[in-house]
Amino acid sequence: MAHRKLSIPMTKPLRIPWSKPTLIVGCISTQAGLSLLKLQRTETDLIEVRIDMLLQAKTPLTVITRVLRQRKHPVLLTLRTVDEGGVYSWKASERMDLFKKLIPLADAIDVELHNAEPLRGVLRLARTQGRGVILSAHSLRRKITLGRGQRWLEQFSHFRADIYKMATLCRNREDLKVLIRLVMDHPKKRLAVMGTGPMSGISRMVLPALGSRLVYGYLDEPTAPNQPSVQVLRDLLEIAGGTLPK
Repeated sequence: MAHRKLSIPMTKPLRIPWSKPTLIVGCISTQAGLSLLKLQRTETDLIEVRIDMLLQAKTPLTVITRVLRQRKHPVLLTLRTVDEGGVYSWKASERMDLFKKLIPLADAIDVELHNAEPLRGVLRLARTQGRGVILSAHSLRRKITLGRGQRWLEQFSHFRADIYKMATLCRNREDLKVLIRLVMDHPKKRLAVMGTGPMSGISRMVLPALGSRLVYGYLDEPTAPNQPSVQVLRDLLEIAGGTLPK
């Protein structure tokens, strides 16, 4: 999809409560869901806008930018690549160019660890414009070992971010134990660790209670298999004693 050049004025970033023990992230992936950005309050701390899913559904970029400019709630922009769980096939340089166009309208961006080096300029631009950064690593088709998780932690250390996120397949108790170890062994790392697959539900209760900094639910439609709605997520966190937005 070709994106015509847009002249986008910079907006003042909205405050994200990074100091909270766990932030609830509500995901939006449809054009209809974009209207939620105009609400002063939602049941989330941060709204993730999945730009890759919106583009795949042929949502006009002009619509996306207009709503982002009108946002009244902190927004996290995610332009996910296919090999990291996204749905839109980016052309050469298209993704970097779109990041640069949209960062002035966002409050934080998500960049994959795998792509962080070629996107150093994007990370630097986000910082200079006062936007937050989530650096993420994914293993959605197979579990990770403790050793691989520790290698991710080492790679994370080469980049500055507000939160370092790991999302990996979690099929059984042994997989969950690895994720628990990563959270418990690195309490000062600002880690967000989450499981996908059969144990995703229990991981959303256990890991935030142990110190994982982010937990995701959907506001319009699921953006990942087994992802709960934000309301169900809040119920799970209340059961687990998690921290909720006030």
